[in-house]
Amino acid sequence: MNCPVGELTANFDKHRVLAEQAAQQGANAICFPECSLTGYPSCEDVAMKEHAQALDGPLSQAIVELSARSNLLVLAGLIEAGDNRVFNTQMVASSGKLLGAYRKTHLSAPEASFFAPGSDLPVWECHGTGFGIQICFDNHFAEAARVLALRGAEVVFCPYGSPGPCTPAGSEAKRARWLRYQPARAFNNSVYLCVVNQVGAAGYPQGHEGLQSTPEDTHCGVTEFPGGSMVINPWGEVIAQVEAAREDLLVVDLPATARQQKLQDEIQDFRRYRRPELYGDLARGKLAQDV
Repeated sequence: MNCPVGELTANFDKHRVLAEQAAQQGANAICFPECSLTGYPSCEDVAMKEHAQALDGPLSQAIVELSARSNLLVLAGLIEAGDNRVFNTQMVASSGKLLGAYRKTHLSAPEASFFAPGSDLPVWECHGTGFGIQICFDNHFAEAARVLALRGAEVVFCPYGSPGPCTPAGSEAKRARWLRYQPARAFNNSVYLCVVNQVGAAGYPQGHEGLQSTPEDTHCGVTEFPGGSMVINPWGEVIAQVEAAREDLLVVDLPATARQQKLQDEIQDFRRYRRPELYGDLARGKLAQDV
């Protein structure tokens, strides 16, 4: 989805149309990209804080009402105003109720100058299926995905505002980057991953003419997004992906049997072989250079 910054009404209208289309195709849930309602800010743009929305505000309430009308679980992203701070938040609404919200917990240096970090890794249920959320940069931290799995997540939704040239080459470079680590998240934790990225320009003056994709896919500060959304099954296999760098809707079945078969394999449920007594440094945040 293309999510121009500050275009709150137009962005919500897209949520409504896409949710209606998803419901017509038999979906139970729909996940939108990072900051899908407000747009993803340039972290130098302090004016974007004026678009921050309260979770009990009218825009959030419109998403809650949309969940009732569409009969969908709706995961929508926004810049959240709360507790005199600003959060990067994915709200969770179902059956006309706000179930809660996930606040992005891992912030890059540019983001940390704009957002405050969240402090929890919640897991919810939809039709008896546990799910959690990891937003963009969160997904580089394997510990968080493991915690979600241990708390009962069977599906992890991964909304992104991950930049790069909005071209076929840019989409391919983005997918290649994700395929370096996301299949391992799915395989090692026996979960489905639903990766959902923004596409197109964020609405700022670009200044990125001739922007090229790179093997490293390093485009920090760029306010253009190449899409590349995909779904990965518990075996680490890509089972669906968008075909072009444009707005699109993927409706994908996530069969419980694929996960059950993996967990029934004697050695494929890696959680049962964990050795938490060896992992103390993870909790203490100890780094090699501190030794």
